[in-house]
Amino acid sequence: MADFIIIRGGQNSGKTTTTGLVYHELVQVAEKEHIFNSKTVTKDSLKYSSKGEIWDFTSILTINGKKVGIVSAGDVAWQTKEQITILINIQVEVIICCARSVNRRGSTYRMLLDDFSKTHRITLEVFTKFSDKNERKHDIKKPVVEQVVKATLDCVYR
Repeated sequence: MADFIIIRGGQNSGKTTTTGLVYHELVQVAEKEHIFNSKTVTKDSLKYSSKGEIWDFTSILTINGKKVGIVSAGDVAWQTKEQITILINIQVEVIICCARSVNRRGSTYRMLLDDFSKTHRITLEVFTKFSDKNERKHDIKKPVVEQVVKATLDCVYR
């Protein structure tokens, strides 16, 4: 049974930025070698657009001998489901994923509830905060990032 941590927010609210900041924090306490977009890497491997925005990514980190998966894309339900299913099939214990805020038929959030909440544990749900000020967006997201990192570490060290 995997622990799910869901980062919710509207379109362009900064879900990918938030998961990128979480990845940046967790990679510092994880084993050096990890998976990032299907490649084995040994350092923080986030990719940025010319505007300084983080590109969507999937990563698997090992912390305290447990696998932690991060899926930053959360706007398209079937794509998110494919990524999460792969993580579950390789026994990832903690899954950090994103979903748009809406809870309606066909949404990523509804898919997470319908397809995974019966057999896995939703440990935390948080809402990311939007900022149109590029220089402040990391500060605005910091409390959510801290919550997600704490919940993740609580899962891997229990």
